[in-house]
Amino acid sequence: MAELPISLALAKAHLRVGDSSHDDELIAEKLEMAFGVAEDITNRDIRTAYTSESIPPAIKAAILLILGTLYDNESDNIVGRSVSELSLTVEKLLLPWRITPYGNV
Repeated sequence: MAELPISLALAKAHLRVGDSSHDDELIAEKLEMAFGVAEDITNRDIRTAYTSESIPPAIKAAILLILGTLYDNESDNIVGRSVSELSLTVEKLLLPWRITPYGNV
């Protein structure tokens, strides 16, 4: 598997999980999922189009926000909490990067 433009170390720092490695596999899987969500929204192959040095800050921030949501919420239905599908911040960060079949809309 190719190295992602966002490292596991950065993902763990974003999640504030410390140096513990007990959740590394789970975090890595959810980071892959976060890239998938971002790629679905933008219609871009972010994993191969960018490196850790070239990934746009808005895309990096959106992926980390998605990762945080996936890591913190095991389910869409949480009693006593309101959870949206995607935060407006994520959408606002990614939509300018969206590729549409007929140009930018």
